[in-house]
Amino acid sequence: MYDICHPIYYYIGKLGCNNPVKISTAFYVYMELCEAKRFWDVNYKYNEELDLIYLEVKKNKHSNIEIYIPWPVSYSITLDLIEQMQQMLQTEHLTFVFKATDSTSVCYRASAGLVKPVAPELTKQLKEKEDKRMLLEKNIRKNTSNLYELAKSITAGNRSAQFTEDHDNENDLTNTATTSAMQP
Repeated sequence: MYDICHPIYYYIGKLGCNNPVKISTAFYVYMELCEAKRFWDVNYKYNEELDLIYLEVKKNKHSNIEIYIPWPVSYSITLDLIEQMQQMLQTEHLTFVFKATDSTSVCYRASAGLVKPVAPELTKQLKEKEDKRMLLEKNIRKNTSNLYELAKSITAGNRSAQFTEDHDNENDLTNTATTSAMQP
């Protein structure tokens, strides 16, 4: 069977993993990283304790090694398993490449310090708060033109009041100057 396969498929199969789905997924991810993404250095490895094929990748000549985990979408994954992988592979960052049977792949990066999801009650409160904020923003957008016109009218009213006040002050100064000039 291996004589009609790509040599890398054969070598990945000889790492020790007996699961053909994991081997195929690792091969397709390897090819994608090498050929499509053109990463500088891609090496396949196997961790027997985790029964995990993973890839050590350098994106370019001078970048650090990153770990990519090929993962079939048909397999489930948990936070505990991710934490276990980080500990066993001695890294804080893992990039999962979720591969579908139609050859679609999606990359997700997981970092150490993952936290459990927020409690449902708090999530509900946060959603209500966000909904109120959105409603306020909607009302402000809806009334922006009215607020603009109101601001213009207030500004215009202040200008006319200022003009009237300035004009009255000028008249007072003129009258005072005229009166002073008339007195001997």
